[in-house]
Amino acid sequence: MILIPAALALVLAAAPAPALAGGEALTLEEAVSIAVKNSPAALAAEQDIIITRQRVSEARFMALPQLALYGSVSRLNLDSPVVSGADSGGPVIYPELGDYFYQLRAQALQPLYTGGRNTNALKLAKTANGQAKVNFEAARSAAALEAKKAFYSLLYHARIRESSSYWLELASRLSASLRKDPFEEMESAMLLSSLSDRLSQAAEGLDNARTDLLKALNREPGFEVEAEGEFLPLPVDADVSRSLVTAMEARPELKSEVYKAQMEDIAVNMALVRRYPTIFLSASYDLSAYKFASLSESTERYGNWLASVGIRFPLSYDIWTQVQQRRAQQRQGELQRAELQDNIRFGIISAHKEALARQQEAARLSGELERMKTAYETASRASRPSMSQLRALCSLCGLERKYLDAVYNQLLARIRLEWAQGRDFQ
Repeated sequence: MILIPAALALVLAAAPAPALAGGEALTLEEAVSIAVKNSPAALAAEQDIIITRQRVSEARFMALPQLALYGSVSRLNLDSPVVSGADSGGPVIYPELGDYFYQLRAQALQPLYTGGRNTNALKLAKTANGQAKVNFEAARSAAALEAKKAFYSLLYHARIRESSSYWLELASRLSASLRKDPFEEMESAMLLSSLSDRLSQAAEGLDNARTDLLKALNREPGFEVEAEGEFLPLPVDADVSRSLVTAMEARPELKSEVYKAQMEDIAVNMALVRRYPTIFLSASYDLSAYKFASLSESTERYGNWLASVGIRFPLSYDIWTQVQQRRAQQRQGELQRAELQDNIRFGIISAHKEALARQQEAARLSGELERMKTAYETASRASRPSMSQLRALCSLCGLERKYLDAVYNQLLARIRLEWAQGRDFQ
């Protein structure tokens, strides 16, 4: 007579998975940490932060004087005096003074008033840097979500394989102890074949789940890894309203939209300031000579100072068309943000309902499985081994599979809810 301890299979399902020989056993926290650290998307987003930080520095440089140094040597063959190019300051060159003309020039241009162009450019660069940080956070969150899914999938398939192996061994021993007629022999073989197929499918699913975890961790194929942890439902304590508030504060998508709104507002301002003039102060100093050695002799060189204040008025036909375009884009952004908020709200409500439903289902199946195992144990003590006992044992195997499925679905629903609210449960 083959008996099953009342909670043996449940303990088996909840026990930590053994580590692979020569491999690496990871907890959920370790898997998430490795996945986030090795995520190509997160690493690329981190480089965006560096790029936008440098653009902030570049935007600050726009308020500083723009400096330039210029040097030239010209070979002359002139019949009359000429005015040189604008780059060299436009001095008059006389042919009778020599065959060469040397010039050094230092120039500084300081914007005094730009109508807010430089200020808005700096604001835009800072906002882009903030958005890059949010995008980095979103990439890390996506990598963590995939790692959690792959971890629980590996844990689930490991438990399925252990359970299938356990029930197949019990059923094989029970079948060997029975006296069967030809039809019962056929039925017994079919039942054992079904359990054997479940074990083969579980082994294949375990290999696929391990490959998915390696992909999430960005590890090379063939690396041996195992999930270490208890395979039990994790309750969801937060209510819908708290999850909604958390999402509005923590979801990277909403933070990104806030930065997009700021960038759209800046874009409107930059389109408007195109109407304003630019006032600048420029200064330059030229050294000119017809002999190279004369550049160092004050008596044979020409030194010219020039300082000026200028104003430039933009005359463009597309100023107002640009303003209208930016305002229309700003309105588009407002509508997209409203739609995103609605989608997040409905997503959290749906995820919360699913998590609670899966949690209740797992609790119900856990109790049902415990009762059926107790009933099986009691009936097994009171009767001799029979085909009915073998059928009941196979039914228990199917019931435990349903329970493990329910636990897996509850864990997935929980991590989806965590992702939907933008923050893990504590």
